[in-house]
Amino acid sequence: MEPDRFIKAACRARDLFCLLACVSIVLLLAQAGAASAHEGDGTVVVHVTDAGFEPRSVEVGPGDTVSFENVGDKAHWPASDDHPMHTLYPGFDPKKPVAPGEKWGFAFDKPGKWAYHDHMNPYLEGEVVVRDEEPESAGLLSSVSSLFSNLYGSVLSAFAGEEEPAPDEAETNGPQERVKKARGDLLALVRDEDPRAALVRLREEIEKDDALLRSCHPLVHDVGRAAYEKYGDFGEAMKYQDEVCNSGYLHGIIETRLSESDDVFADMKTMCDPYQQGSFMAWQCYHGLGHGAMFYTANDLPRSLEMCDAFGNPSKRSSCANGVFMENFSADQKLHLSAYLKEEDPLYPCAQQADRHKGDCYLYAPTYFLSLNDSDYVGALEWCENAEADFGPTCARGVGMQTMKENMSDPKFVESTCMKGSPGQIEPCIEGMVGLYINHEASLEPARALCGRLDASNRQACYDEIESKSDLFRS
Repeated sequence: MEPDRFIKAACRARDLFCLLACVSIVLLLAQAGAASAHEGDGTVVVHVTDAGFEPRSVEVGPGDTVSFENVGDKAHWPASDDHPMHTLYPGFDPKKPVAPGEKWGFAFDKPGKWAYHDHMNPYLEGEVVVRDEEPESAGLLSSVSSLFSNLYGSVLSAFAGEEEPAPDEAETNGPQERVKKARGDLLALVRDEDPRAALVRLREEIEKDDALLRSCHPLVHDVGRAAYEKYGDFGEAMKYQDEVCNSGYLHGIIETRLSESDDVFADMKTMCDPYQQGSFMAWQCYHGLGHGAMFYTANDLPRSLEMCDAFGNPSKRSSCANGVFMENFSADQKLHLSAYLKEEDPLYPCAQQADRHKGDCYLYAPTYFLSLNDSDYVGALEWCENAEADFGPTCARGVGMQTMKENMSDPKFVESTCMKGSPGQIEPCIEGMVGLYINHEASLEPARALCGRLDASNRQACYDEIESKSDLFRS
């Protein structure tokens, strides 16, 4: 060891040993102080009502508990943002609803501003501000301990001649870091290209990275928010709608748009007014409001349909109800539980619906069947034979739609699947696949090209579907 380096190390060692006695005394004093540091801690109470959290914002110290007392008539579920994964502060989540008259408490130990919401009614929001403070004894202990550790490490390094170790790869490429990077990359794609480019990228990445798969829903929430902020237009952002990751993109759009509203439900009635009645953009908008109604009522199907029925125009009501049933049958039973799904009867609740809603219900029921049966498309066509007599073709159309959605790059496979159905199912199945393709492209021209690639026996059904949607694209 070089003389100067040895002398420097010896000096550090002297300093270290001189501090040992001081550190011991501080430890004893800090321990005595810590014994009483939490004795005076109180509990802050937040009343959970059916209209929201009272007070909406509270401030606490590190280690303080916030008790959420449900004083409403319905169950509520206070949990950390982001909805529905609750990843902002993972421990801040009761994992189940808090029943009326009950309470649930959580001790906040991380300084910062923590936004939260009611998982059952995500538009009800609040925040907990945790002050950045700690008892003086604890602060002193932390400072001395840090100094002690630094001196000790320096002396050992000096005597051993060791260099600082390189950062662990897990620290630079761990799950959280990959999710953070992915979020930045996706938002850049929205900014520089369009939301579809971001959603396509995410579909590819979640196939290879479980960390991204677990964070998929909040990631597409962010993409939806960025899309609305980019275009400033609900209908324009809806053009890129994609159900990847349980419709998180749509939820992000709706959340951002409705966050500007003082009266969410009143605003929904006029949100689509800027779009020409009967146009594709108007259809997309009212369809999106159907999804939004389900999202903001925590998948309350009857209540959502009542909201759609509030529209005076039959076309508006129908488009909205179409979105309601699409959301219901796409619901993730872990993230967005729906009481209107039954594994033992995937056609439920279509038979129980009013006649005006049965068509949309049977149209999307195949989505749920296919999720339960590993995309057994031919089996889905056979299963559609169980639908009420007048709605068997509607169910077959839904199979064509969902098969096309899951196999967009292989329309000939979708066509061959449709042709394996019964004679009465082939035409509506083909129409369904073409209708979905039109919605995906937001244009009729690509669909006309698609018709030319189909077998001659199926081209008329393809052209008929284009004609049925032509009014949507007339300026």
